[in-house]
Amino acid sequence: MNHSIEAAGASAAHRVAGWVPPVARMGYAAKGVVYLLVGGIAIKAASAAGGAEGNTGALATLADSQGGRTALVLIAAGLVGHVVWRAVQALLDPEHDGTDAKRVGMRAFYALSAFVYGSLALTAWQLSKGSQVRGDGHEIWVARLLDKPMGTWLVMAAGLGVMAYGVHQVVKAIRGDVNRRLHPGDAQISRGVTLVGRVGTAARGIVMLPIGWFVFCAGRHYRADLAADTGEVLKMFEHGGLLAAVGIGLAAYGLHQIAKAVYRRIERPAS
Repeated sequence: MNHSIEAAGASAAHRVAGWVPPVARMGYAAKGVVYLLVGGIAIKAASAAGGAEGNTGALATLADSQGGRTALVLIAAGLVGHVVWRAVQALLDPEHDGTDAKRVGMRAFYALSAFVYGSLALTAWQLSKGSQVRGDGHEIWVARLLDKPMGTWLVMAAGLGVMAYGVHQVVKAIRGDVNRRLHPGDAQISRGVTLVGRVGTAARGIVMLPIGWFVFCAGRHYRADLAADTGEVLKMFEHGGLLAAVGIGLAAYGLHQIAKAVYRRIERPAS
């Protein structure tokens, strides 16, 4: 009996292992498209061709375009793939980096990331159906956390975690450690992917710092409305060429995510 149960478990793990890499690649590609949209709109806004938008606003621009709703469905499906991959990273630790404090923190971040991109996937799906959606959902999940026991502390901890991850991204960009587990093969492509990754990772880290601060303030003051979304933070950079620079950086981050979809080595959970 025990042997048959173990065999069934091993078989199930093998089936999971088979679909994890393609689903993860689909997720990276969808995430890349979202950041390309956000970055592109920010670049246009810097030239007075409209206002900067966050993730939701960027996706909403597709709703009225030809084929846009089909694209939104595909993006929603891809983001679900990213949620699945983040959940696998958080729960199964397929890349076997140990259980030290840093890894525990990263697995907690993967869990939070799964929640955030799950909300974004739902937003993309709602927009594809013609629904009106406002903001990036920060206020919604902050409000829900605030209603939980010790909600204020949970939200403050989440804000500190986002800021810490923003610092981590900036440091990672400075060190050039952005191509971990990426294997483009060709040396020239690798250098190009590294440059794009450094620019994009730095820009994303810079944007995450104020997002984390506003989430922290929302928890400290018990006010979900203080949590700013990506679009609101980008409006803070509407001075001179700063918004254009951040927009280029976020677009570069999107390209780097697409490079991950193509070149990243994705470890399967142990079977």
